[in-house]
Amino acid sequence: MKLPAFLSKPRWQSKDAAQRRAAIAHDNDAELVANLGRLAREDADAGVRIAAARRLADPGIAQTLSQHDADANVRGQARALWLDLLTGTHPSAPPLSERLRLLKAQEDAELAERIACHAAEPELRRAALEQVARPALLLERALADRDASIRLALVDRIADEAMLDRLAERARKSDKQVSRRARERIEALRIGRGDDATLEQRARLLCERMEQLLRVPGHADAEQELAAQWATVDAAAPPMLRQRFQTARALLAASREPVVARPAVAADEAPAYSPATATETKPEPSDTDAPNADASDADADAVVAPLIAQARFAASLDEAQAARRQQAEQQRALLAELETALRECAAALESGHSANAHAAKARSEALRRRIDTALPKSLVARLAVVESRYGELARWQRWADNQHRQQWCEEIEALPASGLHPDAVATKVREAQAAWNRFDALEGGSARAGELNRRFHAACRAALAPAQGYFKKRQELRQSQADAIRALIERHAALADDSEDWTAVIQLRREIVEALRALDRVDPRARKALAQALKDGLTALDGRIQRRDAEVERAKSALIAEAEALADTLPRGAVATARELQQRWQRAGHGRRARDQAQWTAFRAAVDRVFGKLDAERAERSAREVESRQQAEAICTELEALAAADAPAERGAVSRLQAAWDALRPRDEALARRYAAAHERLRDFARRQERARRHLRYHAWLERYRLCRAVETAATPIGQAQEHWSMAAPCDVAAGALQARFDAARAAPAEPDAALDDAQREVLVELELLAGIESPADDRERRRAVQIGRLSARMGGGSATPPAEELAALLQRWCELGAPVDAGFDRRIERALVAARDTLP
Repeated sequence: MKLPAFLSKPRWQSKDAAQRRAAIAHDNDAELVANLGRLAREDADAGVRIAAARRLADPGIAQTLSQHDADANVRGQARALWLDLLTGTHPSAPPLSERLRLLKAQEDAELAERIACHAAEPELRRAALEQVARPALLLERALADRDASIRLALVDRIADEAMLDRLAERARKSDKQVSRRARERIEALRIGRGDDATLEQRARLLCERMEQLLRVPGHADAEQELAAQWATVDAAAPPMLRQRFQTARALLAASREPVVARPAVAADEAPAYSPATATETKPEPSDTDAPNADASDADADAVVAPLIAQARFAASLDEAQAARRQQAEQQRALLAELETALRECAAALESGHSANAHAAKARSEALRRRIDTALPKSLVARLAVVESRYGELARWQRWADNQHRQQWCEEIEALPASGLHPDAVATKVREAQAAWNRFDALEGGSARAGELNRRFHAACRAALAPAQGYFKKRQELRQSQADAIRALIERHAALADDSEDWTAVIQLRREIVEALRALDRVDPRARKALAQALKDGLTALDGRIQRRDAEVERAKSALIAEAEALADTLPRGAVATARELQQRWQRAGHGRRARDQAQWTAFRAAVDRVFGKLDAERAERSAREVESRQQAEAICTELEALAAADAPAERGAVSRLQAAWDALRPRDEALARRYAAAHERLRDFARRQERARRHLRYHAWLERYRLCRAVETAATPIGQAQEHWSMAAPCDVAAGALQARFDAARAAPAEPDAALDDAQREVLVELELLAGIESPADDRERRRAVQIGRLSARMGGGSATPPAEELAALLQRWCELGAPVDAGFDRRIERALVAARDTLP
């Protein structure tokens, strides 16, 4: 049985975007590869689109996504992919020809600048730079591009003289071609705008180059090039320089014309060489001949001796002839070399290569000094022609050299007023002296005693005279700097081997490094020794610092181990232990920066674990406290609701809340005050309830007293009054006397007894005195008498009656006195009763 189609779909068709991204990154399904373009353009997930674009690495799709995709992140990543593809830094970048075609179709300044800076192929960079117009980038690439032709072409595109000047200065040591081209470009721009000083300088330089062709190897095309360059400045050149250029060119043309040599007188014929005749060598007698030799031996010696002498003579004759032949061959070889040297000199003179002519002439003179025989007539004639041409060349060169000498004299004489730095003045004087000496060497020192020579050296002394103070001061500063460096070396030598002042050691090393960098401010003759001493000190300090770094590394590794163990176990007092570890870390000192940083990262991670666990515990505790507070707030809220209700609270509910509060034991003072206030309100309500319950007896008496008075005054029918009496609340205050009065009033209406007025007034005054209210004006004397009696009783040692009992007794007496004599007595009794009741607890 086959599975349903939706269960067998490949991952790249999954509804899960993560599955689709993983499939695009790793799967090689042919259908997936064929649909990469569609996924890059149409997939709903941004990550899937950019993943498909990266795997497809198609410039067109990357450009489309970078411009039109709805997601800004996709546009940015697609833009980066497109730039990498066109730059060629992407592994799947298209071929160079395709990238060149794509670049030409774009008008994107950022793309052109990116390719100009990062493309590997010079053709692609050159094409990108053609689209770049930003001067700052042109300047940067003229300094940094790897291709020399591109750098030179970029120089020609810069038209700002200040920027060209910066370019020439920055490339002065790193790229002399670019620096020279920048200077030439500045000169061309200044000539183009008609700068007189630049025009004169250019014309003078062309004159010098034309004059150099008289003695330095040159070609006809060089002369034509100089002539073409002169044509650009001829109209604006000073007349003196124009005449100088024309004269030099005419002399150069004359030097190439053939010269007919005058006949030369041959040297006297030298006697032919004849070797000296070898002298006959006679053998010396042998000292070992014995006097008693045999006769046969004497005869043999007489025969052999002449033969030996003859053989020796023949050998010496052969040696002499061989020497004569060797000498003749050497002379012929020297003559051949002389002829070759003369031909080379003549050819050099004919072609205008004066340096080659000088070299060939010097070699021919050396050969002539080694030749002992007379020169052949043909060689004498050739020598005369060469001497004539060479003499004419020497005269032309001397004339041109004198022009240079005149110019150097003028330049050196102008130095004192030029305002140049003394070092620049000294440099120009040295350069002029070196050129002057070269010319003297070329001319064999013939001009050393001339007027120009004296003028030149006087001008050099005059130019250097104003700078002597500067050089003296600089020498003093150099000496001071050297003394400071020597003092630094002595400080290093005095540093104890066991010194633990690492701050001072590091500072000393820093000072030594700075001293090495500042050695250019020391006299050059002392630099080498000071540099070696400083390097030795630096090496020694580096060794000490490396050993210290190793110790610091070991100490910090131990601290890291302790911190990790602390983070794993987290014992009691972990915070204090972590703080102590941090303090020990600070006391451990500093080692190598990179290693220190890595160790600090590990140590901080371990300490962070400690504090992280502590924070987690603190957070858990805080959560419990928050929960406890919430429960306490709920208890307070419930207790406050009970206190706010008008009905009395259930004792079980209050006990339950009290038990819950005691179990929580919250530390929040505000909640504790809130809970106490609610409890106090409950207790106050209970006290008020109890007080009200105690006061019910007086309320019940007052109600029954009013019914009784209604019956006594016949204000209410007896039946209705009886019904209300039976429904009234029971009363325990003067109940019998009140019941008797009610029963008597039902039987017959009661009449007030005037004889009871004083007794009733006395009860009312005592009741008003008990209630603390004022009595009417006509009873004030009675009230005073009552107060005096009570005071006397208390002073006599009588005990005070409780207010509740006294009130009940007064009501009892009032009920027993019968109906009030005065109708206003009812109002007074009710008012006094209410006031007295309110004074009771």
